[in-house]
Amino acid sequence: MIKSILNNLKFIYRDFLWRKERVTNNHETAKKFYDDHYQSWPINSKLILYEMQDGKELDDSPFAILREWISLDQQMEHVIVVRETEIDKVNRVLEYWGLQKHESIHVLIYESYEHLKQLLCAKYIITNAMIFSDIFVKRPGQIFINTWHGTPLKKMGYAMPGGVMGSWNVIRNLLMTNYLVLPNDYTAGIFKKDYRLENLYSGSILLQGYPRNDILVNGLPQKQSQELKVDLGLNSRKRLILYAPTWSGDATIIQDSEQEINRYLSILDSLSQISDTITIFKPHPYFEATVNSDKRFKAYNIPNKFGTNVILSEVDMLITDYSSLFFDYLVTGKPIVFFDAKENYQEERGTYIDVNELPGPYTKKMEELVELVKSESVWRNQYTDRYETFRKKFVSQDDGMATQRVINTIQKSSDDTAFVGETVLVNGEDFSEKKFSESNRELVQRIATSYDVSLAIFEAHVLDYWYGYQFFNNIDNVMASTRVFVNKNATTKKLNQSSALINGSRITGGQQFGILVIPQKHFSIHQKEITTTAKTIIMVKNPTRELWLSKIGFVRYLENNDFEIWAKGSYQDVHFAKNIMKMLEK
Repeated sequence: MIKSILNNLKFIYRDFLWRKERVTNNHETAKKFYDDHYQSWPINSKLILYEMQDGKELDDSPFAILREWISLDQQMEHVIVVRETEIDKVNRVLEYWGLQKHESIHVLIYESYEHLKQLLCAKYIITNAMIFSDIFVKRPGQIFINTWHGTPLKKMGYAMPGGVMGSWNVIRNLLMTNYLVLPNDYTAGIFKKDYRLENLYSGSILLQGYPRNDILVNGLPQKQSQELKVDLGLNSRKRLILYAPTWSGDATIIQDSEQEINRYLSILDSLSQISDTITIFKPHPYFEATVNSDKRFKAYNIPNKFGTNVILSEVDMLITDYSSLFFDYLVTGKPIVFFDAKENYQEERGTYIDVNELPGPYTKKMEELVELVKSESVWRNQYTDRYETFRKKFVSQDDGMATQRVINTIQKSSDDTAFVGETVLVNGEDFSEKKFSESNRELVQRIATSYDVSLAIFEAHVLDYWYGYQFFNNIDNVMASTRVFVNKNATTKKLNQSSALINGSRITGGQQFGILVIPQKHFSIHQKEITTTAKTIIMVKNPTRELWLSKIGFVRYLENNDFEIWAKGSYQDVHFAKNIMKMLEK
């Protein structure tokens, strides 16, 4: 009791000092606040924090979990993190579900003081994508749940263009995840392969059905169903058609948005001419703000209080290109038409399933799309067998009870410890310099033939055009067997042991490696941070680096003319380390 009181007083004092120094509430200031209080704030076992799509929505499986958890346990407090621009939308969603005045629900502004405070305190943190870019580092005792946002049809991770830089934050988030809630074995296999989770991920993958799909089995409550029908103008004589295209770009840029927007409008106008139908439109989140501000889409827009699966529960036909929504929609048993209005989607992004294997007709022609919508009764039976095969493969667990099963598993959970095994992290600095390029590439290739290998690179280096170009040229030959972690931390000379530990965890998602290899002669701030991510270090000799390793608890065990082996605590991996050293000397 006394220790708890002293810890709280210590925090209050440090918080006072931080507030006194605070000037603006920008990202780096928020990050500094988070780091300053990382070690001292107590975790609240009754607190759950939810963040969906980077604070831009209140929907998907996390919201399904929130609604169910409230009914199961009245003692829990539920914090929803929201971008300031989305507050009104979130309040409308809560009102639609009759939760706007619920005393256990609290809506907080993204990166506000209260948000970061609750992020540090929450026992459970639930998201459906990535979380807080380069601020969040899961604390010991916290349980992190990631429900992701659907079964992938388009390629992901290292399988897609731009995958190296587009995947690093996903991977580090996944490595912090205690429970990864996925809809099926197919998706789990893709995550393991294309986000390279094998050998590193120590959490649990839950394949118990998808919480957001419960509503597609059980249907909407009567009040919510009636409100949806009134707002959309539905009646028994008209079919509701949802057009939901995805985004075709890679993970780093959005191109030709105006052209894409105009194409959507043309398609919607053609569909609206079909008699006895109502057509509505759900754009990809990247285009949502643009579409909502464009008056030409007014007739097709969906009120933002209605979540995606709320809409799917009432839709009579789904039209999409490669959106993962169609996997969820299989639960309903209703028809799906696949319409690809893009010129080179397969070349630019690619898909895991061939278009000729999809559970519905596929076309690239507008005229054919209109005819398919008109003549559903003619072609639907042709796809019955394929449709049922897809249902068994992708949504067989969706029986309307998934949310309750997931919550029951989470409530029984305990925090896990990071896995340490025969995994190797290589410092990727100077990977592009001519004197290092050939030797480093060969070094990684040699190690990767026998061990799981990752690279730790500094973002400022690879974003430089020349340096980045050289780096990716050099890494292409070894990328098939390695993964890349990106250090986004701002360089600073004031880096103590505590800061280095937090930043190291930021880079690798708290992952601890068996061995860190530093083949560079120079020493850097980046290296200070990544030295906290391994229990054994093999490095080129450097007196300054040796002083740092001694400071953070490492001891030198072996050395030869070129390399040294340093380790923390009792040294157990002599054989492993000696094997790596031999590979370095070749």
